[in-house]
Amino acid sequence: MTLRTAVLAVIAAALFSLFGWWLGNRPVPVELSFDEPFPSVSFAPFRRGQSPITGDYPPPAQIEEDLKSLVGVTRGIRTYTSREGLDVVPDLARKFGIEVTHSAWLGKKTDINAAEVKALIEAANAHPDVIKRVIVGNEVLLRQDLGPDQLIAYIRQVKAAVKQPVSYADVWAFYLRYPQVADEVDFITIHILPYWEDEPVGVEGAAQHIVKIYRMMQEKFPGKPILIGEAGWPTRGRGRGPAAVNMENAAFFVRTLAKVSKENGFDYNVVEAFDQPWKAKLEGTVGAFWGVVDSDRQVKFRMSGPVEANPGWLRQALISVVLGAAGALLFLRKAADYTPGRAMVIAALAQVLAAAVVWQAMNALWIAYSTLQDIWALARIALHAAFAALILRAAGLSLRSGASPVPSRWGERLTIIYAVCAWAVTLLLFFNGRYRDIPNLEFLVPALGLFLWGVIRYAALGLDWKRAFAVGHLFAGSVPAQLGPAKEMTIALLVSAALAPLSESLALYLGEDFQAMHPDLSQQIPMMAEIAVANGEMLVWAGMLLVMALPFLAEWRLARARCD
Repeated sequence: MTLRTAVLAVIAAALFSLFGWWLGNRPVPVELSFDEPFPSVSFAPFRRGQSPITGDYPPPAQIEEDLKSLVGVTRGIRTYTSREGLDVVPDLARKFGIEVTHSAWLGKKTDINAAEVKALIEAANAHPDVIKRVIVGNEVLLRQDLGPDQLIAYIRQVKAAVKQPVSYADVWAFYLRYPQVADEVDFITIHILPYWEDEPVGVEGAAQHIVKIYRMMQEKFPGKPILIGEAGWPTRGRGRGPAAVNMENAAFFVRTLAKVSKENGFDYNVVEAFDQPWKAKLEGTVGAFWGVVDSDRQVKFRMSGPVEANPGWLRQALISVVLGAAGALLFLRKAADYTPGRAMVIAALAQVLAAAVVWQAMNALWIAYSTLQDIWALARIALHAAFAALILRAAGLSLRSGASPVPSRWGERLTIIYAVCAWAVTLLLFFNGRYRDIPNLEFLVPALGLFLWGVIRYAALGLDWKRAFAVGHLFAGSVPAQLGPAKEMTIALLVSAALAPLSESLALYLGEDFQAMHPDLSQQIPMMAEIAVANGEMLVWAGMLLVMALPFLAEWRLARARCD
């Protein structure tokens, strides 16, 4: 084969990869449209590096900048504290014509609670033209930080001291559990978050769910005004059952919320204005991505027209294509060593591996929320890139004409390390997965890369499936016994593949509301079976675990054949 033919193969693979990037990043049509300002959005103006956990609060200039950016987007904001730098909010909100629902954050520490209540009362009395209503506590009953009697005492204290209507905010179910709290407030503030329900609701059922919950609360508490204090949808993080997380679903939900609320006369507040990176520490990736504006203050989606989930895709695609082309040319520069068909295989494999690494890399950097997280992200990117290089090296050397095996101990070791990590991550998802990411992107290289390399060995090198896929042969060596028996690894990964979707069933079963609303097993079992297969992201992870089990299964079968 000539060098010209090799270059043409690399160009063809690069163009096909670029087409794949374009195909996967086209704007997604979202039919609903709603172009009016929101009544209110949650306002917690933390940026990257700022956090109430560390005590790094937004300065007044940043708060002013963020409030100014919301002009025309919303008529009001909801805060969660009257302290921690947000004491400047009422004056700045007046400047921009924005109404405020101000709040006191309550928790377990009575001294902080006292300071919060004091600050809220002072702000409400000093700014009655801007602060239209107040909220005493947010999800205190959900977190079990206070009992209902303690909470009621704080509510009564604020009611006696301010003229604005007073409320308490929590998930709707907690007003049903503690109806005595509803007796104390002037209006009920409920959170309706279909994604977080014990029985997660897909975005296509959001409208029906919102109306159902709102009407149920009206019937339970007749005559009480109701504010939907939080309703929104995350744009990044793990899915829950049928509640898939992506940009188009977030846009569809927010547009649905606005449309349904206007049609039914519901008062609502969107959660939230801005992404808050610090929340990832408490709630995983999904907690940091509820904003309609990202942490760089870029609007994620508009209220009409198609949604572009990844505006920077072209830059990422070009990096991927260049890396893939460079990796392929590293071997194909000696064109005479390859046939045209094998050159095309190497060029295509290099593009797939490069795309997997870049895809993982951009995700790792997106979800990092601190300097330490940045370092961890870069370490993972380096590891995935190194493993991709080892797979490409094995292919490049093995597909040469007259090639002899070139062992790579690191390739074998990393295959086993990735498999152990996949098994461990799945156990964590099963036993405590609520805030854990489903790690599909983190395992793209070992799952997709090794599988494709096994297929190439089977099709191009004419090996039987066991020798094509066996972990001890993928890198032209043999796995030392002390690194992990193939039989045990196979069983562990197969069990993990079964546990992955069952983790959704277990999470549903452990939900308090689920147990209360469906006390009989005859009701529970069908619902648990249904949710086990409802999360497409989790099913993909289960499939990836099966793929990662294949090299160990092949090695196990080879070992049995030798013994027989």
